[in-house]
Amino acid sequence: MMPRGGHHMRKVILVLIAAAAGCGGSSGGNLDPGLGGTWSGTATLTLAGGSPQQFSGGLTVAVSGQSATVNVCLDGSGPITMHGSGQSASWQGSMACAPVQFTGCAAVTLTFQSASVSLNGSTLTVQSGGSLSGCGTTLGFTLGLSGTK
Repeated sequence: MMPRGGHHMRKVILVLIAAAAGCGGSSGGNLDPGLGGTWSGTATLTLAGGSPQQFSGGLTVAVSGQSATVNVCLDGSGPITMHGSGQSASWQGSMACAPVQFTGCAAVTLTFQSASVSLNGSTLTVQSGGSLSGCGTTLGFTLGLSGTK
């Protein structure tokens, strides 16, 4: 009896891993290829307890099937891969960017914990969030972008 139960448990764990990784069954088709490309527009960074700061921003999205790969870091690095279908995709996890100089602090690290993209007509909307740490402090942040090709 014991080996049978062990085999069944291993199979259940593999199914759970496959479901968590987003492989296997499809939940509604591929992403709209129109999400892909280089988008530019106005980015808004809001630090916890602070007022929103707007600046010009850009983002390149590469679409393949149900995956959209985006470099989210301010220095253009740090690819994350979002999953979805149709005109929206999202990601959750933890991805730390390389430290950058930012408003009077020599080394600020952004750690992204969530991100989503959606296409509405010819406008791409990006929302992301996480924590920013450097110069002795850690704050939550949200970073959004509304852009066109």
